[in-house]
Amino acid sequence: MSPVIIILCVVSAVLALTMLFTKSPITSALCLLGVLIMTAAVYGLIGEHLVATIQLVVYAGAIMVLFIFSIMLLNLTEGENDFKQNPAVFIAGIALGLAAFGAIAYAIIRHFATHAAGKEMGIYSPEKIAELGGNSIVLSHALFSQFYVSFEVISLALLVAVVGAVVLAKRKVD
Repeated sequence: MSPVIIILCVVSAVLALTMLFTKSPITSALCLLGVLIMTAAVYGLIGEHLVATIQLVVYAGAIMVLFIFSIMLLNLTEGENDFKQNPAVFIAGIALGLAAFGAIAYAIIRHFATHAAGKEMGIYSPEKIAELGGNSIVLSHALFSQFYVSFEVISLALLVAVVGAVVLAKRKVD
């Protein structure tokens, strides 16, 4: 497995944990946006460019606009942290962000150097995907045959999460 994918997964896990344990709804939404972007990056690196694009446009774009709009509409500003109150956390966050950026940049450079050397990732080579009809056909066949139930469960889980968040937020406001 490529080191860049491992780093993106670790960053995604850290963002997910931050999203779960933060008190600020805006910070939580921005961490969710980071998780969605990291997921799109992983999809792009494994050669699923259509899924990466859909991930960015639909989830990171439209769904996050809906979440941010809901947070703004419900005026959920309790728990906001001002970085001026605790500058050590702010400096540590910047240092951690720069270290993560450096690690990702290094891993991406190594990934593309390895990929250019002729090593392919996954079970589908570009020739096999072209033989089967292209990325969209291979993806749709896998999505609606092998992974149909998983796809629908994830859709249902997202719907339940949105409804639950609105119910919990509305209870706080009332």
